[in-house]
Amino acid sequence: MMRALILSDIHGEVTNLQWMLEVVWRQVGPIDAYICLGDGVRDFDNAEAFIRRRDPHASMYAVRGNCDFAVGHPDRLVIPFGGLTLYLTHGHIHRVKTGLDELKHAALSAGADIALYGHTHCADVEYTTPWLVNPGAAERDCCALLEVEGGKPHVKLINLGFH
Repeated sequence: MMRALILSDIHGEVTNLQWMLEVVWRQVGPIDAYICLGDGVRDFDNAEAFIRRRDPHASMYAVRGNCDFAVGHPDRLVIPFGGLTLYLTHGHIHRVKTGLDELKHAALSAGADIALYGHTHCADVEYTTPWLVNPGAAERDCCALLEVEGGKPHVKLINLGFH
C-alpha cells in the first residue's frame, strides 16, 4: 500500500502544521509522499526537514497557490502515484470557487485518475471521472490521506478540529 498526505492552505500556520502532522503520524503508518496544494508552499518547504525526520524517503510535491509568490513551484503538476495518475493544482487557475468543470476537464486532458485541489478551504471528495479531492485547509486542521493498494484508491478526509 502507498500513502500520500495531502495538504493545502497552510497560510503561515507552521506551528499548527507541525502539530497536525504529529497527530496524523500517530494515526497512520509510513507516508510515501507529501503533497502541498498551495497557499503555504514556503511553509511546506520549511517543514521538509521536520517531515524527513519521520519519513526520510518520502517524495515531496508542491504547487503554487494564489497567495504564493515563491518561484520554483509550478501552477500544476501531473505525477504517478501507486499506479494512478494524479493532477495537482491549487485550483485558482481553474476557478474552482465557481465550479469544478474546468478542473475536471484539465485533469481529464492530463490523463489523471484523481485531481487534487485546494483554494476553497472546504474538504470534499467527488467520486466522478476523475475523482476530485480537496483536503480542506491545513490552517483549519484539515488534510487528506490518499491510500492506493493494487491500483485502487481510498481517500480519507481528516479534520482534527481546532486545538
